[in-house]
Amino acid sequence: MMRKRVQMLGLRKFGLITLLLMLVFTIACGSADPDEGDTGGAAGGDAPAAAEEVPSGPPGVEIVSTDAMYTEDDLINTPNFKKSKNYKVEGLDQATAAIYGFFGPDPYDRQEFEARFYPDHETAITVGVDFADEATGPDAVIAKDIQRWDEGLVQRRACSGNTRGSHHSGKCDNAKYGDYVVAGNLVLLCQGKDSDTSLNNCNDLMEALQSQ
Repeated sequence: MMRKRVQMLGLRKFGLITLLLMLVFTIACGSADPDEGDTGGAAGGDAPAAAEEVPSGPPGVEIVSTDAMYTEDDLINTPNFKKSKNYKVEGLDQATAAIYGFFGPDPYDRQEFEARFYPDHETAITVGVDFADEATGPDAVIAKDIQRWDEGLVQRRACSGNTRGSHHSGKCDNAKYGDYVVAGNLVLLCQGKDSDTSLNNCNDLMEALQSQ
């Protein structure tokens, strides 16, 4: 009789432990898997639409657009743009054309620009950006023996004055173009003493170009 009682107690104890384990398991599953139909308030449990992927280019490069295709005539016909030179693109890898000119609403206060055209956007953000980095910004070395493409090198140089009343000091190895933008197949280098000034000038010209 005593042995049977002990066995019954053992069975009751085992059953209690099993019940507790099942309860803990049920609670854990419920907390780990909340309302599957709740998708942030979407009606009917539908999953929210995926965010539209924004195309990007190399780090630090301002992409104005990706699918635009521009020609020389598009830029030449932009109001207040004045073409000065057509550059030979030999040595500017895969470029189809390059133009140097001026833009600004005030004919006496126009900024300088260099536009490089490529067959497509992919080429512009790879080969085009590689060459543009070499010729823009404070780290650019505008020297003929360093620049891979020296066509138009004179126009890409900015001279710094160091004497009173003197505009030029003879030291003309600074980059005139502080930065650039990529718009589709176009890489546009823009005059500016720093990146912000340059990009503002780029955006002014791009607005005029895109509004045609």
